[in-house]
Amino acid sequence: MATNADILSELLYEKGGMVRSLFARAALIAGLAGINMPVAVAGTIVPDAIGYTYNLDETDDAKICEITLDMQNPATPELVEFTAFAGYDKSNASVAIGFITMAAHQPLSEELQLLDLSAATFTSHTFRSADDMDYEVHKDGGIMAATLDRVVASNFLQAFVGGDFELTLATAGSTWSYKISAAPPAEVQNGFAKCLEELLRPSVSLLDEAGGSIAL
Repeated sequence: MATNADILSELLYEKGGMVRSLFARAALIAGLAGINMPVAVAGTIVPDAIGYTYNLDETDDAKICEITLDMQNPATPELVEFTAFAGYDKSNASVAIGFITMAAHQPLSEELQLLDLSAATFTSHTFRSADDMDYEVHKDGGIMAATLDRVVASNFLQAFVGGDFELTLATAGSTWSYKISAAPPAEVQNGFAKCLEELLRPSVSLLDEAGGSIAL
């Protein structure tokens, strides 16, 4: 029987590039006109700017709803892409929910240099990915964490759209954290919620604009 990790790997990394490359998004991130934030908060890195986007990808084999958080830290300089996703595998009707994250350095006038991440942890007041999600480390330096459990998935998505969390990244030689204090815009949340509803119908509710919650 296939494990969660097997299903997720096939769904997200072997379906013809459904996860967008950080290199392909470099120009967008470099010119990011997202939410400006302070530079430092108590031992964590607060990105200079962040931006949220919603995306839907579909092939003959799978359908994936995504909210991508792009972060820029000029002081390093570093670019980080964190994508929360819900992926539907058409072959077995399973729905995996989780995240993929990648990071890269971009020295002045040089191409992006992808970091070889060894770990990535999403932490909020109510959820910690390392406790409840299955992980995969990929050859491109990206980290994927996900679950097929509806309760765990709901807890993660509510924490993510709440916009108050930390993302801790690690390589072989260092560990550092980013503090996020801004939620995705309403139009991004609503687009994702409608897509998610189609994946899980009829057991999922739309994003509650008043409360900002997702119920699975």
